[in-house]
Amino acid sequence: MLDETFKLIVDFSIQGDLAYLSHQETLTLFQRALIRASVPLVFSGGFNPHPCLSIPFPRSVGTQSIRDRMCAVVRFSQPPSAEYLRDSIQRQLPADCGILDVQYTDRKRSFYPESVRYRFCLESCPDGQWREHLLRCKRQVDEKSGIEIRRYWAKKRRYKQFDMAPYLSEITFSDDRIEAFCRISPSGTVRVDEIMQWLTIEPGQLREPVCRTEISWRQN
Repeated sequence: MLDETFKLIVDFSIQGDLAYLSHQETLTLFQRALIRASVPLVFSGGFNPHPCLSIPFPRSVGTQSIRDRMCAVVRFSQPPSAEYLRDSIQRQLPADCGILDVQYTDRKRSFYPESVRYRFCLESCPDGQWREHLLRCKRQVDEKSGIEIRRYWAKKRRYKQFDMAPYLSEITFSDDRIEAFCRISPSGTVRVDEIMQWLTIEPGQLREPVCRTEISWRQN
C-alpha cells in the first residue's frame, strides 16, 4: 500500500509553568513528542530540512490556553485511529500539556484564527477607582469609540499610536475576573500586554497567568 500524506490537527491545552514557553519552545516540545510517539513527520527539502509543523496562532509568553491548535504534515500507509494517536502523543508530553482532540485532514488545508477570548483572574476585587476605570473601558467598547494606546514596533524600535477599537468586541468583569473578546483579521489583532496596559492590570494583580479560553477558526 502506498504512503498517503495528511495534515494532522492536534487540539491541546497548555497551562501552569508551560505557559512561559516561547512559541519556538512549544514547537520543539511537540516535535520531540511526535518523534518519540513514532509519528512519521514529513520534512521540508533543501540543505536544512525541518518538520512541516506549525501552531497557527502563537501564544504570548506567559499566556495559558484551554484549547490551542498544532498542525503537522505526516505520512502513513495506514493511519492509526485518532484515539490511539492522541494517547500515544499524550504519553510523551508533560502533565500541563493535554491533548484534547486529534484529527486528520487534507494536507493543503489551512487554519486561520478569527477571534479569541482572554481571561484575567484577579487576586482581589477591583476597588472603587479601578472599577470606575473598567466601566469606562467597557463603555468605549460598547459605544465603538476609538481606543488609542502606544504600540511598540520592534522592527523600527519605536512606539506608535495604535487604535485597539476595531479588534475589541466585548469586555466583561466581575469580582474575580476580567474577560476580553477580541477579533482577529489579516491586518492583525490586539496583544495581551496591550489589553493589560489599557485596563491597567499589573501582573501582580493576577492569581494565575492570563488564559486564552476560546479560539474560533476558519479554514480553507
